[in-house]
Amino acid sequence: MESPIRIMIVEDEPLMAAKIEMYVENMGYEVFAVVDNSEDALRQLEAAQPDLILMDVFIQGDFDGVELTDLIHQTWPLPVIFISSQHDDNTFRRITRTNPVGFITKPFSEIQLKRSIELALQQMEQQAPLSFDLSEGEGIHKEEKKDILFVKNQKKLEKIRISEIYYLEADGRYCRIQLMDRKFLIRMSLKEMADRLQLDNFIQTHRSFIVNIDKIKSVDLQDNLVVLENMCVPISRREKENIINKLDWV
Repeated sequence: MESPIRIMIVEDEPLMAAKIEMYVENMGYEVFAVVDNSEDALRQLEAAQPDLILMDVFIQGDFDGVELTDLIHQTWPLPVIFISSQHDDNTFRRITRTNPVGFITKPFSEIQLKRSIELALQQMEQQAPLSFDLSEGEGIHKEEKKDILFVKNQKKLEKIRISEIYYLEADGRYCRIQLMDRKFLIRMSLKEMADRLQLDNFIQTHRSFIVNIDKIKSVDLQDNLVVLENMCVPISRREKENIINKLDWV
């Protein structure tokens, strides 16, 4: 059974927040969290990420909704629908610079919100989060093609080498790609990512982690951890024997 879409609500008016929460639940979506300030929003996102954020422009905390969205997009490519009672051009220009997937003004009805969410979700589905056939890529040597991956990050396609990936981590509907000093969050499950990349040199250590064997420094069989430079990845009891059998050890 497919998991419901998880929606985070950032709204500092209690009555409006309750109304939006009711609307979202009536539509059959899951309310990921309801917060009224930027600090609580960031704390929630550090733990896990929703599929979509409904963001009020004027909220409590150190950052308003536009500033908060800019901060969020530095780490997570999460789609945002803005909600605002302001109709002025300056507010709208600030909002558009964050590349939202929607904008709705207060007051609004349940059907207006429903249509905005449906359009945003349709737009998200049409945007390929990761792909691109490099077989015709100019300036890419044939022997290098299999090691190259383009990841969509905001409005850019960033090139990374698969050999530079330390591990892949499942995060709900998303998959996190961890490099030495960068990470990307891709709207694709861990299994879908592994199937797409055909990772012959990677090994599953846990249901939520797949590790690049070349990046392993040591395996702690007592604490059940794989050590990769300054990172540690857990080993599940289920995968432990498979890891031992696959690694070349004496």
